[in-house]
Amino acid sequence: MRLLIVSGFLGSGKTTLVLALAKQLAAAGLRTCFIVNEVGEIGVDQEVMREGGLDVWEITSGCICCSLGSDLIVALREISERFDPAVVIVEASGVALPANVVDALANYRGRPFSERRLVTVIDPTRLELLLAVMTPFAEAQISQADEIVVTRQDEATSQELARAARTAERLNAEAGLWRVTATDTQSLGPLLDYLVGRAIP
Repeated sequence: MRLLIVSGFLGSGKTTLVLALAKQLAAAGLRTCFIVNEVGEIGVDQEVMREGGLDVWEITSGCICCSLGSDLIVALREISERFDPAVVIVEASGVALPANVVDALANYRGRPFSERRLVTVIDPTRLELLLAVMTPFAEAQISQADEIVVTRQDEATSQELARAARTAERLNAEAGLWRVTATDTQSLGPLLDYLVGRAIP
């Protein structure tokens, strides 16, 4: 069972990426389960994903990586026992730090993960503002990722795209850097192929 943790601030394109990845995984014949972590009372992401015909385990009223870490563990164990998936995707809240999600997994005693990857999605049109206003969170999400996905290639200026690439390189030169337009299947193709390929036993 492989675990994929997708982080990024609200509006960065996480849900669009997860839905596209879900279709690709299904096409490859891989059973996939999702855990959506949301902060607040309105489950926008949950509704979007349910419209896509997906079963969603929703963890509300807090952050998956701190006060509700125990609920994440319960959800992972039940998913493992009931569905025996090839892949589990956790869409973390916008304020979750990937490393803290990983720390919460220390209490997991279910079926072991054959691989765990952290994917951070960033919006180049808002990155400069986020780095200025929420510096620790924004930098940590990038520095802790295994893969960095820069979205909105069709909307961002060349300066914004260049700045996002430089920031990713400065904070995490070891991570894979992907440039996509989340609504463009062709643009997502190489990233989806890579992630699905890693998920195939």
